[in-house]
Amino acid sequence: MVLEHVQNKNKIFHWVLNDQNRNSEPEEILRVLRRAAVDNDFIAQLTDQGSLALQGYDLSQQAKAALISGDLPWVEARVGKLTARLRTWIDRRLQQEIW
Repeated sequence: MVLEHVQNKNKIFHWVLNDQNRNSEPEEILRVLRRAAVDNDFIAQLTDQGSLALQGYDLSQQAKAALISGDLPWVEARVGKLTARLRTWIDRRLQQEIW
């Protein structure tokens, strides 16, 4: 069972997924990007902890690497063109000077 917690404008949302409701990898990528668009603490975790922040998401190592490194072409090839809101994490990652 996977529990996802997102906080937005003083509201807390919880989603519970079980094995019957496993998402496809593109859906999982979008879940990460949606969460990052509203959760600055999650962005800090992605920055500080890298792929450890993605535990609980059903992602391949390649998808984790692409998300953590901000590989926009790889991500968009899997999920389609991202809106500005969904690019929040990737844009912030690319602005960071840590490699």
